[in-house]
Amino acid sequence: MEAILIILAAIVVLLVPVGSIFGFLAYQNLKKQTARIASLSLEVSELRQLIKRGQLPASSQEQMQPLSPQSPPEAELKPVFTAAAVEPLVSATPSVDHSTAPVDPLIQAYLAKASREPSRFIQTLKANWMVWLGGLSVALAGIFMVHYSVSEGLLGPVLQLLLALSGGLALHAGAEMLRRRHQRSDQIFAALAGGGSVTLYAALLAGIHHYQLIGPLTGLVLLAGVSLSTMALARLHGPLLAIMGLSSAYVVPLLIDSDQGSVAFVLAYSFLITFSSLLLMRYVFRNWLWYATLGGAMLWWLAALFAAAIGPAVPLYVALLFVIFSVLPPWRHIEPSRLRDAFITLLTAWGLSIAGQSADSPLFFSWLLILPLVLLAPQSRRALWYLPWGAVLASAAGWLLYMGHNSVDFFHLAQLPSDLHRRFISYLIISTLICSGLGLWQWRADNKRRWASFTVLSPLVWLVLGWLLLHGVATSIDWALAALLAGTIYGALTWRMHKLAYYQSGMVWATLAAHLSYSLAVTMAFREASLTLALAAQFVSLVWLARHYQMPPLYLLLKVVLAVVVARLTFNPWLQGYDATVHWTLWTYGGTTLLAAIATKLAGSGNSIRPWLEAATLHLLVLFLGAELRYWLYDGDIFNHEYSFVEATVNMLLWGGLSISYMIRAKAALQLAWLYRWCALILLGLSAVSYLILVTFYNPWWDGADISATPIFNMLLPAYGGPVLLALAIGRFPLLAPKLWAWCVAAIAMMLFTALEIRHLWRGSDMALWSGMNSGELYTYSVVGMLYAIIAIIYATKNGYPQFYKAGMVLLGLVIAKIFLVDMSGLQGLWRVAAFMGLGLALLGLAWMHQKVQRVSSLS
Repeated sequence: MEAILIILAAIVVLLVPVGSIFGFLAYQNLKKQTARIASLSLEVSELRQLIKRGQLPASSQEQMQPLSPQSPPEAELKPVFTAAAVEPLVSATPSVDHSTAPVDPLIQAYLAKASREPSRFIQTLKANWMVWLGGLSVALAGIFMVHYSVSEGLLGPVLQLLLALSGGLALHAGAEMLRRRHQRSDQIFAALAGGGSVTLYAALLAGIHHYQLIGPLTGLVLLAGVSLSTMALARLHGPLLAIMGLSSAYVVPLLIDSDQGSVAFVLAYSFLITFSSLLLMRYVFRNWLWYATLGGAMLWWLAALFAAAIGPAVPLYVALLFVIFSVLPPWRHIEPSRLRDAFITLLTAWGLSIAGQSADSPLFFSWLLILPLVLLAPQSRRALWYLPWGAVLASAAGWLLYMGHNSVDFFHLAQLPSDLHRRFISYLIISTLICSGLGLWQWRADNKRRWASFTVLSPLVWLVLGWLLLHGVATSIDWALAALLAGTIYGALTWRMHKLAYYQSGMVWATLAAHLSYSLAVTMAFREASLTLALAAQFVSLVWLARHYQMPPLYLLLKVVLAVVVARLTFNPWLQGYDATVHWTLWTYGGTTLLAAIATKLAGSGNSIRPWLEAATLHLLVLFLGAELRYWLYDGDIFNHEYSFVEATVNMLLWGGLSISYMIRAKAALQLAWLYRWCALILLGLSAVSYLILVTFYNPWWDGADISATPIFNMLLPAYGGPVLLALAIGRFPLLAPKLWAWCVAAIAMMLFTALEIRHLWRGSDMALWSGMNSGELYTYSVVGMLYAIIAIIYATKNGYPQFYKAGMVLLGLVIAKIFLVDMSGLQGLWRVAAFMGLGLALLGLAWMHQKVQRVSSLS
């Protein structure tokens, strides 16, 4: 009696609210349908009035002629509002201006209503929400029945299990009976069958984990049977059963109160569900089913990843998922993007699983499973050819994350304990053999470059991984010798492949591998300056090999090496310390520049790589001159941390020279020209700021900068004479700065430099303006100014530059005014006569030369 009361109370509690909600929604739906029928009746009546008055367009009348007058309003309305009938109402002829042409209000109302039609999903939801909600209620009822019987202990374990199984089978039998009676499938029948599958899932899981009435192996077989049966019945009942069966199969274990299930059992259960779903997709493929299956499989992988220490079940689970996703679905009819999403997700899960394994007992040989599977997968031979590389890189990234996770800080990679070295080296050797062996087998079967590249280059990934995990980034002569040995083997392979026509597609990759092995060897053995010079030695070898064996792809590696060396010499001195007791700038910067120049000479004219080498050589030359200048100015400590007069001078020259070199590189580049131009503009701006600092803050006229007493060859020469040369060189690149502006800057900088040098010649190191000015210095300014004005006027007249001519005349006027007002103000007697006589003769000589130049220019 008590059980009956409980059931009645549950019915009242569950059905009354649900029935109220259903009744309210049905009432709302009835109101909408009533309003819609009224609107349609109004439209039909208005249309009949238009037909009686003869105002309906002819095209619509022609379409209505076949209809009989006794046709119901729905039959009359359907042909009128087809696409062919509505279009003539809006656009009668192509020449009509539709923005101003009158349109019938009825047609406007119909088009507005058509544009507001909800999406297909919304329409399906409105039409089937009651069926879906009912199926969900049935499924939850089955789950809660198992949950309630477990938690309350109303019946014995065997009876509870049999009752739940009977309920699930009864729901399936009812759905099948209804389908056969009505001889059609329906979503209501599918919802009943879905509820039955959910109940069976819940009952079997409870019997395995909670009651322990069913053994794990037997339970897996029964669950597999339920899963396969559900997916098979989904072909009869429709997609709703597939949705309910798949989603509930993944979620049911979360709703059963039990913590006794092992990770291996849960992953095996998830694998069975995924297998069943993919098997269904061999017959009925849907995008939502594909991604739902992938999401459910990854859900339980993620749960296993965080639930306990990762054991062999996790790599086995991910590997088996890769197998069934590559074999079961009809991948010939699936878009490559769908397969790509699934495989990349699985490879990402593989790498994260390696990273999340236990630090005390890492799995080594279990992580080998993915390599042969990916190399033998059918998709790896076609559109998804990059999957083998993805597996190798995912494994390597996983191991690096694993060691980084166990490191004290982020920037220093932890090393494997010494007792694990032998097992890890065995893992690396087996991985190399698998990649090389299966890659060579695929290469022999399918002579494609992608297999050649993978076979030859993949062992280097394992070599680098071993060095990083066993020695960190510290130098190691043993690993350097191993890398050199690998480079020697690759060199021998290059020589051998040159004689075998079938394998000549691998020559380029073997040569690349040889150079990469050399780069790894010097990286493992050297540091700082020696490493840079050792890397730069490949400039010459790559150019020679590319020309000798006619292998242009080697130029790509040359560009990479050039970028690495240039970036290292540009930024590395700020990041690392160098020994100031040796003249390292000479043999590192100078040696690298010399190697780049030799490679440029070897490239020959007309070679596509030559502009790159020329630009790199110029860049390295600028860096060499800047570093060498700093070395001598700072006694070996080339990067002083004080922004002084000297530092501003060096930065101005260095950044200005680099700006010009980047413009030269922009001419050689095809795809990154815009990036080089932006870099050139930024560097030019930095150089201009440094020059302005020299002109304002560090100007010797008022700053009292420490300038040597040596005439001409002192800091004034690079600080104020260097900008003149930079401005003239920049004038040759209009995209960097307009030519006229550059020349004006050069002229102004030249005048400033001359004035400072004159001041230095007369006053020495004491160049401050408040220390006075004698007559000789005053006259020197006038004489040099007169010479500059004469040169500008003659040059402008001869070459036809009116701007320079005007500037020369202005300068001449200023010099003459200075001579009259300042220089001759204190002269008396014969000195005044001589001064005026010299000025007059100079002006007459200038006039005569100006006329002569004009006559020559007019004759030419």
